[in-house]
Amino acid sequence: MTEGGQPGQDGGRDGTNVPATPGEPVTPPAPQAPSQSPPPVSSFPGQDAATMRLMPTLPKPGVTPPPSMAERHIGKYVVKRELGRGGMGAVYLAEQTGLGREVAIKELVPSAAADPIALKRFLQEAQVMARTSHPNLVQVYDMEQIQGANYIVLEFVRGKSLRDLLNRGAIALPQVFAVMHGVLQALDYAHRHAIVHRDMKPENVLISDEGDVKVADFGIARLTDDSGGPGSTATKTGTTVGTPQYMSPEQVASSKVDGRSDLYSAGIMFYELIVGQPPFTASEADGPFTLMAKHVQAPPKPPSVLKPGLDPPLEEVVLKSLSKRPEDRYQNGQEFDEAVSGIADRLCPGWQRSLDPGADLSHRAPVA
Repeated sequence: MTEGGQPGQDGGRDGTNVPATPGEPVTPPAPQAPSQSPPPVSSFPGQDAATMRLMPTLPKPGVTPPPSMAERHIGKYVVKRELGRGGMGAVYLAEQTGLGREVAIKELVPSAAADPIALKRFLQEAQVMARTSHPNLVQVYDMEQIQGANYIVLEFVRGKSLRDLLNRGAIALPQVFAVMHGVLQALDYAHRHAIVHRDMKPENVLISDEGDVKVADFGIARLTDDSGGPGSTATKTGTTVGTPQYMSPEQVASSKVDGRSDLYSAGIMFYELIVGQPPFTASEADGPFTLMAKHVQAPPKPPSVLKPGLDPPLEEVVLKSLSKRPEDRYQNGQEFDEAVSGIADRLCPGWQRSLDPGADLSHRAPVA
């Protein structure tokens, strides 16, 4: 899982030859018998294993060689490197011993674990995702609690986030439709299982190297079937949770939200994918509350103003998804997806395979 955090810095370890003492004759080394290859250099968060091979040497008789640096283990998982780090914790790439399966492990940092609300939200992510199994959702495999530390073991998606792709430049329209189809299918499934994501944004949409779309990070998801008893949601009514750039009006107002809030956030992403920028922006000097107020009060600028010649029915779909009142939007992910797919079939035949590796987009250009 790419979380969405920034990739860790890779590093290596070099060997250095020790020169002879000045004036001392240099004696060629005696031939040595073949030996076993040296053990691999261990990996740690933020480092890749060294790839260079060092010349093997035989230990002297009666001398015990120093032990190699121990690998870091989290339960039955061997940590390979750090993938990212954020305010709540870190994410590591690890391997499940025995199976040889790569996984992503999310760790809650001690400072966050000291906050009972943060801890509850972190553990809730595992519970929420364990209830789901869908090809467009990052799967949860396991949960570990070791010596007071908390870990969630997740499916590792080798690829990039939607934010990474946006940072590279404009995304072809057929691929925009393919991304939205995967996102809306995932949200529709989650909503039918009483789960609201509450933080839909490009950072939480992953595109695998095989072209699969995966929605990640239900760390602040709200279970809509909570009874308020033990294990109930940590993000209760009255608490504003989410990312201001993609918040729904009802999230800003801290009122009770349902799946239609996620569909509004998906509509913000849809607008950004088509136009190249989100509908509402604010400077750092303005602060997040200015941006949040725009979600509640300001009408979005029609996409065709920024992208002349945009298909009018496509613009209608985008603007409907950004309606201020939940009852004026699409009422579920399937309805939103059918509207998007209908436009896609007309404008970009074959759009469904546009994210495949090496896909030829030339014959999937928008039809006039």
